[in-house]
Amino acid sequence: MLRRIINKIGKQLLGNSLWLLVDKVVRLFVGLFVGVLVARYLGPDGMGLWNYCLAFFAFFSVFPSLGLEYISPREFVNQQGKESGLLNTVFVLKFFGSSIGLIAAVLTLGYLKGFDDQVVLLVFILTIGYVFQSFDVIDYYFQSKLLQKRSVIARMFAFLIVAAYKFYLIQTGAPLIWFVASSTIEFLIAGIGLWFALKNTKIKINLRLFDWKIAKELLKDSLPFSASALLVLIFYKVDQVMITEILGEEENGIYSVAVRIYELFMFLPAILVGSFLPIITKNFKLSEKDFRASLKQLYTILTYFAIVSSLGAWLLGPTIMHFLYGEEFEGSGAALQIIGLGFYPVFLGIATSNYLIVRNYKLLNLVRSAIGLIVNVLLNLLLIPKIGIIGAAWASVISNFISTLCILFVKDNHQHWKLFLSPFNLNSIQRFIKY
Repeated sequence: MLRRIINKIGKQLLGNSLWLLVDKVVRLFVGLFVGVLVARYLGPDGMGLWNYCLAFFAFFSVFPSLGLEYISPREFVNQQGKESGLLNTVFVLKFFGSSIGLIAAVLTLGYLKGFDDQVVLLVFILTIGYVFQSFDVIDYYFQSKLLQKRSVIARMFAFLIVAAYKFYLIQTGAPLIWFVASSTIEFLIAGIGLWFALKNTKIKINLRLFDWKIAKELLKDSLPFSASALLVLIFYKVDQVMITEILGEEENGIYSVAVRIYELFMFLPAILVGSFLPIITKNFKLSEKDFRASLKQLYTILTYFAIVSSLGAWLLGPTIMHFLYGEEFEGSGAALQIIGLGFYPVFLGIATSNYLIVRNYKLLNLVRSAIGLIVNVLLNLLLIPKIGIIGAAWASVISNFISTLCILFVKDNHQHWKLFLSPFNLNSIQRFIKY
């Protein structure tokens, strides 16, 4: 199988994936080490409050995003020769969106909690990071050119600086607010790094190149994906808000560290799906056979990784969580075991989202996200009061399965039921083991 992938996709794609892998591995080990130290320092209450604020940060990130991260790499591929106008148009759109998001988050939370509440200040600090995320458009450009080495270096540098900063905060006994600020500082440093990386190309940031015509076309395609992305964000964060409101910050802190370990595994689909997207986009236009073949390769690899990840979480989850976080976070291991059962639908859900982007199925992406969110909220309301954070974990797994499998009910879906089942074919398994 690996030989087929190399022949089909080429060394450039594998090189790009290698840099993404290096980034994710560094984040995995350094982030895990520092994250454990921070969690032990802040305790369940501090971690619960921080993750509660991060959930609201995620809810309003639809404004700086505008869904542009989903379609921009595709447009950079499709609009060869127009990269400068496209990049600067996306940059301006993201900047205005980030400003609106910052204001909307503070006003909404101030209305709900009162402007003197600590949560409002913490969310304000977090949402300042929206502004610096405008530079993410540079990463979209590098994605389309399979040059993510430059983005990786910029972001890895920012990550390592902030990791050292968090370690310093622990040593000096700093309060929670300075840990919250670390996210915004990382966005700032990464934005500066991306800007320097772009200086070595022929593309420059020049706001005078903003094009209303391009902007309208982009927003026409991106806003439905933005709405879908908002639903997905709420989908993945609403459980932490509901746990905090129903059970309190301490229980959310225990649940949040299990989610943190679970999210570390997301580097697997992030690398593969991000690297396959330009190839899948091209194959969709050129060859039906190659398009299905590239989807099959992607789904097969993701399926095997998901199975291994789920087994690892189930067998080792409680032991690992107790070793890392200690008795103070007791219960996080059992939550990780359950959440880990959702690796398969989540991995395939990420991959099929890109399939829908390539096919420009905006409405379907929105509908299936809405279905998953509704199921997740209803199950959380039913299960959290009865079985606590374990109920939130089960709600996440079940709703992810339902959301991902929605694609099977779509007409002309390239026989996704066969693509989903192909990894379980005996010949596929033998080829994978052999190569």
